[in-house]
Amino acid sequence: MDLLCLDFETYFDKDYTLKKLTTEEYVRDARFESHLIAWKTARDQGWIVQEGIADFLKLFNPATTACLAHHAQFDGLILSHHYGWKPARWLDTMSMARVALGTHRSASLANLAQHFGLSEKTVPYEAFKGRRWCNLDQQTRDMLGAGAVHDCNLTWEIFNRLQPLVPAEELLLIDATVKMFTEPKLVGDVAYLQKFQHDEAMRKQEALAELGVTAADLQSADKFCTLLEGLGIDVEMKRGTNGEIPAIAKTDEFMKGLLDHADETVALLAESRLDVKSTLNETRAGRFAGMAQRGAMCVYLAHAAAHTKRDGGGDKCNWQNLPRTKYNEDGSPKPTLKQGICAPKGYLIANPDASQIECRVLNYVAGQADIVEAFRAKRDIYSDLATRFYGFPVTKADQPRRGVGKQLELSCGYGAGGNTIVATAKRGTYGPPVHLSPEEGVKARDVYRESHRNVVELWGEAGRVISALAGTEKPVRWCNDLFTVETGRMTGPTGLVMHYPNLQFEETDHPTFGRKKGWRYDTRRGRVHLYGGKLVENAIQHLARCATFGTCARILREAPTLHLVNREHDKLVWLVPDDQYAEPTLQWLLEQMRRPPSWLPSIPLDAEGELSERYG
Repeated sequence: MDLLCLDFETYFDKDYTLKKLTTEEYVRDARFESHLIAWKTARDQGWIVQEGIADFLKLFNPATTACLAHHAQFDGLILSHHYGWKPARWLDTMSMARVALGTHRSASLANLAQHFGLSEKTVPYEAFKGRRWCNLDQQTRDMLGAGAVHDCNLTWEIFNRLQPLVPAEELLLIDATVKMFTEPKLVGDVAYLQKFQHDEAMRKQEALAELGVTAADLQSADKFCTLLEGLGIDVEMKRGTNGEIPAIAKTDEFMKGLLDHADETVALLAESRLDVKSTLNETRAGRFAGMAQRGAMCVYLAHAAAHTKRDGGGDKCNWQNLPRTKYNEDGSPKPTLKQGICAPKGYLIANPDASQIECRVLNYVAGQADIVEAFRAKRDIYSDLATRFYGFPVTKADQPRRGVGKQLELSCGYGAGGNTIVATAKRGTYGPPVHLSPEEGVKARDVYRESHRNVVELWGEAGRVISALAGTEKPVRWCNDLFTVETGRMTGPTGLVMHYPNLQFEETDHPTFGRKKGWRYDTRRGRVHLYGGKLVENAIQHLARCATFGTCARILREAPTLHLVNREHDKLVWLVPDDQYAEPTLQWLLEQMRRPPSWLPSIPLDAEGELSERYG
């Protein structure tokens, strides 16, 4: 297969720019203009001006060409949308860098060039900002072309440095990730999405009218606290940078408690504040509606953007975090954003989802044999744990109490304490809301830990493993030899590495708990804490990711005619033909999800899924 490296340079100005628009919106905008395309092969290189690009592409057979770019979603959408050219394979150095080098550093071309000791980028962006190609003098055109060719050379060299560090399976997954965006298939229901956006805005306005307040009242911390005090609520405080501040952030336990307050006015006030401060659903619905009007839905995922190598969101849409279905008091589902996303004509959406995969992997790796065998026997482990907690039999019919058992099994594997258990139960994350006392929260914690002693021992082992990560002890093997742990890095069973740069034991200021000692390491967001339970969480999420992504790669190899249209954590979303083979295809996909990876040969995995015309 021929390798062709490409880099587009395009028109932009102060308003029409990727800083203000999504990649999809920018490329499909009527203002779009290609200035030129720089290219490189193993034999030659050069640049082609706008009027010659279509003829240049005819020199390459897309069926036998692998295309290389840095941030391939950008160049790839230009190729498919404006030139109808779709290569057989995509290679993306930005994604490869996140796989090989970690997420604690920028994966920009300029940063990677610096990392590998290569020359700097030279594209003169300010020289052509706001200027169409016809308005550029020859000197600026030559500078632009030379800079783009230089970027192609940088991308080519960086690819050669990264390729030995990236498993072949990851390259297959990167190709599929790019094509979700550059060869989109899903269709947006414009009317539904616009109505969803309108209804979200109206819901907020109605809530404000019911409360007799304005958006400005809720935006202001002082005014919001005054409103709470007027309802008889004593506002809790927390430590801030410059002294005590109200604990009214969405992550504060006090604020979470207000959302579940017995006084409906207090709960509505808290919910309305968070609604006013967050326009996520409303904004995303608007972006989706706009995208649907321009064409098929371009699904943007940032491959391996999370510390554990899971995907991240991107392009201001975050397809990794589409809101879950919520329910009315009568049990009927509320409208969701997902329901505005549809399969194209002649296809159905199949969404095989790995069932409790983190919980299964955790208990398997920890050697918690009784729980593993319960999964294998398909017992209701949630009811079993709820029965232990309540002291009398709990069945599936008792949804509130079973939900507590589900919460303990799924959320306590990384060291959750009593307060967290109480707050989570109150929010109803795993079932109907349940109000537990602080004493019951501690009891629930102890019930989990007594019945999962091997998991608790794994936390203790992780605390010792951190010393190897910090370089204060020699490298070790961990989690049934699935990980090799050495200074600053932990290598998993598929060869992928999680990085822990500059891991140090230090004392720092915490906004709530004051001075706090512990391990911390560098990330792009600053230094973060690491402890035994957190390292176990990293390890298990990494293993779950590798299992699900390995299944994805196998399906891509064995069923190349199926279209992967999204990955949501442990769920793979495919398009299957709407014919007599649709149901058998779904069952085959589910069986693939249930196949254990070679490095967890006897783990009892399971999956569930369905066929539907709409994503939701």
